[in-house]
Amino acid sequence: MNMDIKEIQVLLEKYFEGETTLEEDQALLDYFSGDDIDSKFRPYQQQFLLLRSGREPLVFDPEFEKRLVDLISAEKEIPLHKQRSPWIARLALAAAIAVLVGISGVIVFNKEWSREKDTYSDPQLAYAEAQKTLLYVSQKMNQGIKPLNAVSKINAGAKPLKSLNKLDHSMDMLNRVSFMNQSSNLKK
Repeated sequence: MNMDIKEIQVLLEKYFEGETTLEEDQALLDYFSGDDIDSKFRPYQQQFLLLRSGREPLVFDPEFEKRLVDLISAEKEIPLHKQRSPWIARLALAAAIAVLVGISGVIVFNKEWSREKDTYSDPQLAYAEAQKTLLYVSQKMNQGIKPLNAVSKINAGAKPLKSLNKLDHSMDMLNRVSFMNQSSNLKK
């Protein structure tokens, strides 16, 4: 079956969208199994060759079923529930109870320690104490910031130097006037 490039392109698009029929799949498999594959479609050839090899019928071995039955019948019956000795069961029960008691103890102990306790019974007294603490923190922060006030004075020393810029500009203008004067003197 010889297909043109446009037909193959359309079938490939349908194939990758999962919309091809079994006949169209077979047509693609036949095309990619042949030797005259367009170079544009060569990257897809290996994929379709793998699909073809996966569709080949399996060889049925009649002896397989007999061997399987023999293996199954050869296995002796394994009991589903083995009798355990009673002391292992008791030990397991004791361990489980110990773990549960330990976990519940930890939970109760953590709840006792994590409860917040009021230090003041009078809310007004507690409020006054909180205010005093915050005032203390504020004073300490202000003391730490006080040395930084001198930083603003650094820029104050640079302000008088701005007038030097005006002087520099004026000197530049005088130099230009002087240069022009000298140029006019040369022409004479």
